[in-house]
Formats: sequence, C-alpha cells, structure tokens
Amino acid sequence: MMRILLNVVPLAILVVVLFLSACQQEEKASPAPNTGVVKASQAYQDNFGTPPQGKAGQAFAFVGYLPLQNTPDKFSALPLFGFSEKEQMRQILERLISGELLQQRANDFYNPFPDDLKITVMPPQGRTSTLSLVTQQSWSSNDQAIGGRALAETTLQFAEIDKVLILLNGEPLTQIPVEGFLHEPQSLVKVEPPKLVMMSGMWEDGADALSEILVEFDRPIKVNSFKLYDKEDHVVDGDYFTSLFQMAVVVHPKKPERYQESALLRAEWNVVDDLGRSNSGSDILPLQRIDH
Repeated sequence: MMRILLNVVPLAILVVVLFLSACQQEEKASPAPNTGVVKASQAYQDNFGTPPQGKAGQAFAFVGYLPLQNTPDKFSALPLFGFSEKEQMRQILERLISGELLQQRANDFYNPFPDDLKITVMPPQGRTSTLSLVTQQSWSSNDQAIGGRALAETTLQFAEIDKVLILLNGEPLTQIPVEGFLHEPQSLVKVEPPKLVMMSGMWEDGADALSEILVEFDRPIKVNSFKLYDKEDHVVDGDYFTSLFQMAVVVHPKKPERYQESALLRAEWNVVDDLGRSNSGSDILPLQRIDH
C-alpha cells in the first residue's frame, strides 16, 4: 500500500517542487487531523486544480510560465510552491529565470533568459508592477520579447496587478509593448497530461548506499498504479510513498546497495492530476545522484 506523506514544513523560501521533493524527508503518517492549508493562485487552479493540502502550517501554490521549445511564442505553466508570504513575486520570478525549471524539461521548454540575468521587483504603482532587469550579456530582441512575455504572464497571476513594465539595464525593454505588458490569454496553451521527468537517488553525506529513490513527475498527481524495476527487470523491493506535494513516488529499497549512480531503472505508471488528465507509460531512466 502506498502511503501519502504531505507534511508542510515552514521553510522561508520559494522552491521548485521537483527539487524540493528530492530533499524533503518523509515522516510517518499521523492519525491527527489535517490542519495545513495550501493557498493557490487562480492561475495555479486553472492549470492544475486544487493543490494537495498539508497536515500543518501554510504553503502557497503558483505557476511560472515558460515558452514552448517548438513554438516559443506560446507559453505553458509549471507549478511552483513556497512557504513564505514575503516577496512572493520576486521569489517566483527569480526561480523562473534561474534555469532550474528547465533542467529536466529542456526538450519541452525554451530558455530565453541570459545566464547572468538579475531581477528587482519595484514597489507597485497602483495596479502596475515594474521589473528591473540587469545583464552584461548580449540579449537578442527576439529573446527579450519572449522573456518579457514569460515574466509578465507570471507576474500577472497576482490579482492586484493588471500591467507589467520591464526595464533592462535602466532602459525600457526593447520589445515592450507601448502600453506595457497586459495579460494575453491567447499566448497561453493548455497544460498537457502529467509527465515523468526525472529519476534520482538520495545519498546522505558520506554514505555508500543511497537512502531513497525518487521518481518525479511534473506536477502533483494521484498514483493509480506504479512499479519500479531494476536492470534485470526485477521489481525494486521496499517501501513506497508519495512525496511532499505529491510530485514524486519515493522508494526506500530494502537493499539500497544494489542501486548506484547512473543505474538504469524502469518505471511503469498510471497517474492522474487534479483536473482529471491521466497518463500511463513505461520509461527507462538513469539514476541521477543527489547528495543530501
């Protein structure tokens, strides 16, 4: 029986859930009633439904919009979770431009941002938000337009903002619309069904054997069925869980010494997200090492 572990801890940073799930230690289920709350932006609810609720504390669910690899004038949402009410917009936008969201999705999404890009969120003027960007690298006008739209749509999910202005090295962004960036729903595409994106192993500092295996999906999911096999096609024996925010299946193998970095493992899954989009499949991925 797969156990669902959904304990929200009070970390004061915004996190990409794909990586947070790899670093969050599970706790045994408690019979105490769930009192935690995950508050979601309307954009999150439109794209991913109701977020998983926690046992204690408060968390927040947002989205970040990135351009599609094959059609970079179209944008799709990725889920982002955080635990702090302070500077939420800045934290989301910094995560968006960091490239971390693309590490496992480079085939799906396009990165229009310079590597050294820095962002400052200015105090809003009425319902207008101004973003100040700084880079020392060359940034093409086409990528400025794409990146500006991604930043704007991500910012516009905040209900108090209707318009976004963007400065680049102190001057208006070359490709900014005359009236500033307004919400363009026609530039946004529907989110596709859930997708398996990564398989990783967690090694505690100095340990020879891993402590857990994480099979990570691109959003919170409900697991209808799941199996994990080794290279000899034997089922990986152990305890199976779902992670914080239900974005990964976590396996505590009974014989962890069998599974080393880069080992090929095969996952078979049938999952569904909160909006009823389902996916099933089988995939072989190398075990990526994460040192905790």
